[in-house]
Amino acid sequence: MKKILLLITLLLSSLVAEVKYTDLFDAYDNARAQHKTVMIMLSQKGCPGCAYMENVVFNNTDVAKKLKEDYIVVHLDVHEDSIPNGLDYFATPTFYFLDADKKILKRLNGGENAKEFSTTLSALKAK
Repeated sequence: MKKILLLITLLLSSLVAEVKYTDLFDAYDNARAQHKTVMIMLSQKGCPGCAYMENVVFNNTDVAKKLKEDYIVVHLDVHEDSIPNGLDYFATPTFYFLDADKKILKRLNGGENAKEFSTTLSALKAK
């Protein structure tokens, strides 16, 4: 019985996709090589919307799968990291979606629930 529970636990843990962050320095080269879009999340400590996106939305199986397959994900803290020129914010979280040439494809102010964010990711991939 213990072996069955261990096997089930291992299988379930492998189904949960984990969003992996990439360093901004490598993001555009990786995007070009892998034919993916760069998603930059601007956030800050103590931001409830940021925590919701990271702990709830990014852990949604559909969202995590799309991020892993189609996006190079970069996380920048607006108080601790250097924000690239041209990427501004008035609140967090703010998301930028860019191509490998650093062209902004979309800016998203604030968070979305998992279904909305998944739709946003699909719409950007279709472009």
